[in-house]
Amino acid sequence: MNNRAINEKEKPLALIYPEYCHELSPTIKKWCPVSAEDLCALEWRGVYSNGRRLYHFGNHPVKWVRLTGVVVAVDEARERRVWTLDDSSGVCVECTAPMPTPDPPNGTLVVTKPAPTKPKAQLHSTSTTKPGPSVTNPNIPWDEVDVGTVIKVKGGISNFWDQKRVEVIKIEVLKSTDQEVRCWDEVVKFRREVLDCPWVVTPEMEERCRRRVGRVRKDRKMGGGEKSLREQVGKRQVEDKRNNTSWESEGVKRDRYGQEWRDSRRTGEEQKRRAHDTKPHRKRWENCREDFKENRY
Repeated sequence: MNNRAINEKEKPLALIYPEYCHELSPTIKKWCPVSAEDLCALEWRGVYSNGRRLYHFGNHPVKWVRLTGVVVAVDEARERRVWTLDDSSGVCVECTAPMPTPDPPNGTLVVTKPAPTKPKAQLHSTSTTKPGPSVTNPNIPWDEVDVGTVIKVKGGISNFWDQKRVEVIKIEVLKSTDQEVRCWDEVVKFRREVLDCPWVVTPEMEERCRRRVGRVRKDRKMGGGEKSLREQVGKRQVEDKRNNTSWESEGVKRDRYGQEWRDSRRTGEEQKRRAHDTKPHRKRWENCREDFKENRY
């Protein structure tokens, strides 16, 4: 066992921050250049992200990885293709992706349903946006990747028989040794400057993230999201500027209207109580007036 593995075991476990602090992480929204040895060293600390396990390197949450190496084996099983990647770190990693749909043979008539007609506005909006590569639809040069090919793999992390695997999203074939060396330099730099340094979040920043997530969840319960809330606030500010009126937040309005409602209710209750209290005295005064008229006093 090497000295680095011994030192890593002797290190105490760093604090794992909750999910609402992940937006401050330097690794969660990034293709993390790691080696196969670092990938196998990832640990699951009981944290999930979008229903899937979220692995940590120390206390850094790692969701997307990037590996560079040479393909040493290619297998196919259950409509999936598996590449075994060796990056000379002492560990081999399997990278898997769903097989592409085969083209129909020549002379076969393919019958497809006519696509439903869409308005011009929808056609214009959908024509500009193209779906990017994903785990179910990866971007892979299938004919170029074979045994002995040096590739750069990007994808997510999965677990198969207690072994870490990469769910491929994109594969790029490296044409020169300079590209491979550049990728290795990025792996070493990322390990030294990011992964080896504990991730620290101050209590003030953690409390700020917690409050922001609480506001977003509250707005979602009311039927909107974070984006819709910003849009509503922006539209209201523009309208109020046009009308030369001051803008108030929803919380301030609710407090003000609630206080006015409580005051009106209190006023109504006081009026009813006063009317109820003065009713016997009014009846007694009327009886006294009748007695005075009849000269009883």
